[in-house]
Amino acid sequence: MAATSFAPHPSAARRIPLADIDAAVSARLGATRGLGNSQPACFNRQVAMYLAKHVGNWSTKSIGRYYDGRDHSTVCYGIQRIEALRESDANVDALVCNLRRHLLQEHDGDHGLGGRCNPELPALDIENLADRIAERVDARLEERIRLCMKEGGKQDAV
Repeated sequence: MAATSFAPHPSAARRIPLADIDAAVSARLGATRGLGNSQPACFNRQVAMYLAKHVGNWSTKSIGRYYDGRDHSTVCYGIQRIEALRESDANVDALVCNLRRHLLQEHDGDHGLGGRCNPELPALDIENLADRIAERVDARLEERIRLCMKEGGKQDAV
């Protein structure tokens, strides 16, 4: 029978506290905690969840508990959404990389995200970057609302 080790995992000692990750995201993007799924708090929270998983090495269950008892599947969805946005939007990728660098500088460690963040990316004005991302999120939300209203009108007409 294999012996079970109860010693702390080596990366557990290097974890960046969830409160520090949340504070860094909140300082750059705005509140991560809002009523329900209000925008942009939802996007900001998803960025924080992504960083908590990939930079802080936290479990999805722990992250969900920190964010007002959200379910682990909600955390997984948020992480997947940010991964998809990073692949499709260079602004989101640069934002995540800047936040990662900031967190790692504060905590002197080499955590997660591997070579994904290119150190040769030009330093972008974070306020400008955050505004551009917020505009894109707002535009997508408006488009979804417009489509839902259009679909709702078709159903009423039938």
